[in-house]
Amino acid sequence: MSDVRSRYRRIFDDGSDTERMVFFSDAVFAIAMTLLVIDLAVPEDRDGTAGEVLLGLWPNFLAYALSFTIIAINWVAHYRRYRVIKTHDPVLLLLNLVLLFFVALLPFPTSLLSSYSGQAPAVALYAFVVGLLSALQWATWQYAYSKGMVDKAVDEGLFRWVRLNQLTVPLVFWASIPIALLWDGGIAMWFWFALFPVNFITGRMSRRY
Repeated sequence: MSDVRSRYRRIFDDGSDTERMVFFSDAVFAIAMTLLVIDLAVPEDRDGTAGEVLLGLWPNFLAYALSFTIIAINWVAHYRRYRVIKTHDPVLLLLNLVLLFFVALLPFPTSLLSSYSGQAPAVALYAFVVGLLSALQWATWQYAYSKGMVDKAVDEGLFRWVRLNQLTVPLVFWASIPIALLWDGGIAMWFWFALFPVNFITGRMSRRY
């Protein structure tokens, strides 16, 4: 029985390439980015001028632009990692599916944030999901490297450099959650701009690698 299981795993579970994973992932990223635009709809109530309607929709535009950028950054990171991740196993498949689950979910907290901008629950949920996307990218990279699935061109220094840069988004966005829940949601959203100096600091730190 153990021999059958090992052969099953070798033939059906483990894969010598990641091509189908990447194609499927690209489709999910593209659909999630497209769904973001649903909130950008002209109100059926035609009262007011076009300028007033646009002014009223600015939170929707802001949330759309922010989430589009976040999904785009995660897609680029995913694309780059899977250029060097050459094989897969069931755990890597599961990690990728969990990542895609939250990519597909992002339009919902985006809509909530645009409708209830600055309110603590909306800000906290949005920050949690955005931070989790990068955390899952980090976990995928860590697992793939530890299992020898990454191209030999990626040495220890490069692996650590990539891993370090994937931690800045969870650090900033998850740190904003207690600010939103215990203080003010609007201030927590401004805290997200701390990502720029944090990235600068980690960039300086990563030069040692």
